[in-house]
Amino acid sequence: MRLLALPVLVVAVASSASANVLWRGDYETGDLSQWAGVEGLTSRLTIVQSPVRQGKYALRTELHQGDFANSGTRNEVENSSAQYNEVEGNDKWYAWSTMFASDFPAPKTWQVFTQWHHSGLTGSPPLEFDVLGETIQLAHNGGTILWRTPLVRGVWHDFVVHVFWSSTNGYVDLYYDGTKVLDHQATPTLNSGQYTYLKQGLYRDASIADVGVVYHDGMVMGTTLADVAPALANPPPAPDAGTPELPAPDAGTNSPVTPSPDAGVSLKSSSVYMLPGGCSHISPGSVAVLGLFAGALLVLRRRRD
Repeated sequence: MRLLALPVLVVAVASSASANVLWRGDYETGDLSQWAGVEGLTSRLTIVQSPVRQGKYALRTELHQGDFANSGTRNEVENSSAQYNEVEGNDKWYAWSTMFASDFPAPKTWQVFTQWHHSGLTGSPPLEFDVLGETIQLAHNGGTILWRTPLVRGVWHDFVVHVFWSSTNGYVDLYYDGTKVLDHQATPTLNSGQYTYLKQGLYRDASIADVGVVYHDGMVMGTTLADVAPALANPPPAPDAGTPELPAPDAGTNSPVTPSPDAGVSLKSSSVYMLPGGCSHISPGSVAVLGLFAGALLVLRRRRD
């Protein structure tokens, strides 16, 4: 029974951990079915397997001059289901990644790539991410710039957005490429008496002639940072620096060593011994013996004479 209980517990914990992920629009179904609808040409909204930021699939959005839908030049997907509409007092987190093609055009006019569109029929969205010239920016009602950064093409950019939805005391937190760039930025996030819904793709000024291509991947909606970007909520611990090694002994310092006896000096008691350098030394006693021997020889010689 214990062996069976453990997997059940693991499943329960995993389900609890992901319970606040409210919705995914990450294209991992291989189609557009996660989104409630399309505004524009589905032939320009294609699911691709390369490039991708996560999983197996991403959305490739292509927009030509003259691609006209719902009173504008746009090709977008939208999450307009009623249960996902944002109303006064909602507190939500969103995360996704966007990449602009290497030849993405950037004239000095607006191009919206992600927006929370208002339910009204006129005016600009209360929150939108757009490109203006060589700048990516987050704007309120198309005019108030909350944040901006240089446009960099050909690489994935990661967006994590926290919005408290309110027409009077709303605010926004924003992480861009893993760095927090807006902290509780106060701004009206709803138009009074209206709701918003999420749209993604490309919507731009009709005067732009060049074809625009942008990729989107990984859209997720939740109620906490951990729901949509667990790596930011629970960053890995810093690497252990380890125990510092003790310094090695200084190779230039020698330990004191007791000198050994000079091998050239004899330690035996002797009247004649070699000094260092090979020189002989004769003791006084030896001189006396030699003198007596010489005297005896002289006496013997005289007797013979």
